[in-house]
Amino acid sequence: MRHFSLTRLSGFKLVSASAALLIASAAQAAVIDLGAAQGFSGFFFGNVSGAADVEGRLAVGGDLTSGFDIGYRNPYGSTAPSLVVKGGVSLTSNSGAAGSIYNGPSVNVDTNASIGPSNAQWVASNQLNKGNIVYGSTLTALDWQYGQATKNANYLDFGAAKTQLNALSASLAGRSANGKWQDLGGSQGLKLTGDGSTNPQVFNLGNASLKSGLQLENIKAGTQVIINSSLTVVEFGGFAGYGALGKSPFDPANDQQASFRDSILYNFSSATSLNVGTFVNGSVLATKADVIGSGHLEGTLVANSLSTGPNGKLELGYEPFKGITTQVPEPMSYALMLAGLGVVGFAARRRVKSAV
Repeated sequence: MRHFSLTRLSGFKLVSASAALLIASAAQAAVIDLGAAQGFSGFFFGNVSGAADVEGRLAVGGDLTSGFDIGYRNPYGSTAPSLVVKGGVSLTSNSGAAGSIYNGPSVNVDTNASIGPSNAQWVASNQLNKGNIVYGSTLTALDWQYGQATKNANYLDFGAAKTQLNALSASLAGRSANGKWQDLGGSQGLKLTGDGSTNPQVFNLGNASLKSGLQLENIKAGTQVIINSSLTVVEFGGFAGYGALGKSPFDPANDQQASFRDSILYNFSSATSLNVGTFVNGSVLATKADVIGSGHLEGTLVANSLSTGPNGKLELGYEPFKGITTQVPEPMSYALMLAGLGVVGFAARRRVKSAV
């Protein structure tokens, strides 16, 4: 009997150790990214009727009704289409043909080593590849405006993407905060203070205004930052950025968010309107919002639609968003974990019976 008890205890220990290992593995396995929108500068479920330019790739679930430059900061050697539109494409303006579809430089340079059109030397020297278009219904463009065009309305499943990204937005909005924030008042905006760990820093701002910008504190370099807001009408203003206050543009010492631009995600789960009137570093998840603005967003913008506002057109920069590793196992991870425990438990029971 004593031998039986020891064997059984050994089996339970094996199960417990395996459980701990599987739980740890599952916790590290799930990655929060932007799904089908990952790798795009702009991803919209409805129409796009105006932009200053889009430095990376653009996806439109409705129609693209005006022309502007797209894709000149795509990475060297990229093979993906620069423009994907489920409906019709019109690369035109009131005066005729407008805009070109590019696919990054024709020379091997790091297109993400700098920010802004003035720093893209391959553009000034006309060392650019033409980009390809995938469209769903009609194409109004001249041959010199793009490389190749393919008609395929089902290239991207925008419906499935919308479902997934809505779920992601709701999930992020429900995460507990581990960072604190305070309103400094006036033109100083909000101060967001992290906990100093390497875990994703989550800030839940409620309906605090973003009109005066924000500053980050106690956040380690390379750490992902999730900024949740419950605003229904969002206005970005007062942020630093390109040439802010006459200082060197995009220097992290002068523009604090610049050093986190690939890992900041603003999540506006309730927003129906978004106005980007300044230079903003970071990606934006606003699946229900119609967007206007005359500023610049250096990241990925996921929204319902994009159009020209009363003050001009928005520019979308190129900055790939880094996926965030979550510490919470997802349902599939739990299933795999339980299946693994079942196998280990079965093996342990067989050892017990053999010992008897």
